[in-house]
Amino acid sequence: MPNAAPKPEELSFEEAMGALETIVNSLETEQLPLEEMVTAYERGVTLLRTCRARIETARQRVEIITADLEGRGAATLEEFTPMDAQESSAADPAKKSKRKPLSPAEDKPGGDIRLF
Repeated sequence: MPNAAPKPEELSFEEAMGALETIVNSLETEQLPLEEMVTAYERGVTLLRTCRARIETARQRVEIITADLEGRGAATLEEFTPMDAQESSAADPAKKSKRKPLSPAEDKPGGDIRLF
């Protein structure tokens, strides 16, 4: 049976969060067969990554707008690279991200986003 669910990147942020909440709720309350649970969990992780990427992009845009407003110069937005892609490019120094290191608060697993 083909998966009729839209791809996470095709969903708006709000739709992706709603789908993620539905998955979390079903994993917490329903007794699903193991394979369905694993499939739902996998989709949830994909949705979570999509949401985090969109939040990070929005945060960067707000920083750029604020910097411009405060006269700290016009900045440009770099294309966001998800953490998975950054880790895979770690072996190739030419592909390393030029992003600033995370502060101790940002470096904690999960950051500001919590599902449970």
